[in-house]
Amino acid sequence: MVIMRLYCSANPRQSLLVTVLLLSVTTSAFPVNGAPTVYKNKTEFYEGDDCEFPGTPRRTGVCRKAAECRRGTGPNAVHCEFSVHDAVVCCPTSDGVGTNRFMAGIAKQECDGFQSRSGSLADHIAGNRNRVALDEFPFMGHLNYGGDSSDVDCGAALISKRFLLTAAHCVKSFKPVSVTLGAVDKNDDGASQYLIKQIHVHERYKKKQNDLAVIELQQDVMFDAHQSPICLNNDLQDIDPAVNLTVMGWGLDGSGSRTNYLFKATVNRVNLEQCRAMFNAVMLPFPTGDKIMCAIGEKSKVNDEYTDTCQGDSGGPLIMSVREKFYLVGVVAFGATCGGSTPGVYTRVSHYIDWIEQKVWGGRIL
Repeated sequence: MVIMRLYCSANPRQSLLVTVLLLSVTTSAFPVNGAPTVYKNKTEFYEGDDCEFPGTPRRTGVCRKAAECRRGTGPNAVHCEFSVHDAVVCCPTSDGVGTNRFMAGIAKQECDGFQSRSGSLADHIAGNRNRVALDEFPFMGHLNYGGDSSDVDCGAALISKRFLLTAAHCVKSFKPVSVTLGAVDKNDDGASQYLIKQIHVHERYKKKQNDLAVIELQQDVMFDAHQSPICLNNDLQDIDPAVNLTVMGWGLDGSGSRTNYLFKATVNRVNLEQCRAMFNAVMLPFPTGDKIMCAIGEKSKVNDEYTDTCQGDSGGPLIMSVREKFYLVGVVAFGATCGGSTPGVYTRVSHYIDWIEQKVWGGRIL
């Protein structure tokens, strides 16, 4: 048994002395009753959260299971949380702030193997929703529900041979039974359908927090022009508001009517604090933290409505184009009204890379 003293602080002028109790297991030492690092004014950390190591030079990390992070264990391990089965430690992912934390991660390696697409989003007309062409976004999936919930619409994005990413609220109350890929019309009989094997809802999903789920199919998807995966954005930096993003879904159209067609729209990121203020102004609840992002499009010259998502677009992808490849930036979570001036809210994919990798690729040790 080893007693170790660490200095953790969010303010370099103020240091908090904490004592960490370590239990030696073979050559590694895992924290048992220690204290987490202090990062972004937080002192409570869970798996997938960003964390920071004490001392200089400044080093950041992500809370991961100790068994999946060799670099985070040993006599200098910093504790995030501890459960009966698994210790969760701060796993170093960078030597400083601002680096692309998962450039060598599993998701990045998988992305490198994906075929390049045209990646051009220049044909989108800001302020309008346009129908998607066949094979334009082959990663787009439609969730199919049975029984009384057959009128529920939600999207999902194919991210590997057998897994898709969607919103947790799309699979929590109503359970989809299959996923359709390669369709831009819900009535297309030629599209491929895949039965769902299992659904993994984020363990800390609660109302509008951590609104993310991974869908596992019963069989592998054979990649072709109609169905192929999208890369995951792993950059923690905010996207420039000038960068055009594209969102798509089978949600209600501009007149509030249901549609069988897949539509796309161009939106741009809105500052999170500005977005939070806009929700507060209309007295709507808004999640805490920075694991979400907001986006909205231009105002239409036809009906004075803003380009935005609507009911039925939930779980669908928010994407950007980088070097001729599409990257999944966000997952449609919720909004205030359809076509209003309040932005739509998306779960930020880059902040859940570690969790996604664990569910999809088994948390391969880096």
